[in-house]
Amino acid sequence: MSAPTAMQPGGYVPVAYADRAAPLTPTVEIAIEPAGQGWRVALRWDCPEPVRDIATETDRFVDACAIFAPTDPESPWVTMGAPGQAVQGYLWRADRREPWQVRAEGLGTMQRSLAAGVQADASWDTGRWQVVFTTADWPALANQRRFACAVWRGAAKERAGLKSVSPGWLDLE
Repeated sequence: MSAPTAMQPGGYVPVAYADRAAPLTPTVEIAIEPAGQGWRVALRWDCPEPVRDIATETDRFVDACAIFAPTDPESPWVTMGAPGQAVQGYLWRADRREPWQVRAEGLGTMQRSLAAGVQADASWDTGRWQVVFTTADWPALANQRRFACAVWRGAAKERAGLKSVSPGWLDLE
C-alpha cells in the first residue's frame, strides 16, 4: 500500500501529495529464512527506471528498500513504532554499498547507524531490483516473528514518508 501522506510530519507532503493513494510498487516478493544465528531476507520488485546516483541532481532521489521488525509486540508498523515501542531494521539505498541499521519510535524519529554484521547485495536486471540482506543476528525478528517492508522508487520522487509499504506486520511462517 502507499504510505498515508496525511500522517507525514510537516505541512508540505500532506498537501503536495494528497492525491497519492495508489502504491507505485504494488507488489514486493519477499523470502525470509534463518541463516545461522541471523537471517537472509530477499526482496524483489518492479522498477522500470532505476536511480542509483543523485550526486549532481538535487531534485532526484535514489531507489531504496527497508525491512523492519517490532521490538515490542504492540509496536505499530504504520507510524514506525511509538514511544517505548520501537521498530528496528535495515535500510538499503542504491547509492551506498553498506546498508544502514535503522531504529524509530514514531513518525519523524528515524535514527540510522552503520549496520555491523549486515550485508546487502543488490542487483537490477530487466526492470527489477533484487536486494538480499544477510544479518549475523536480528533479535527483534527472532523474538517477535513479524516484519514489514518499505520500497522507494527514486524516479517517482519517493523519499522519506513517500513510499510503498507492506499493509501491516507480516508474520513469519
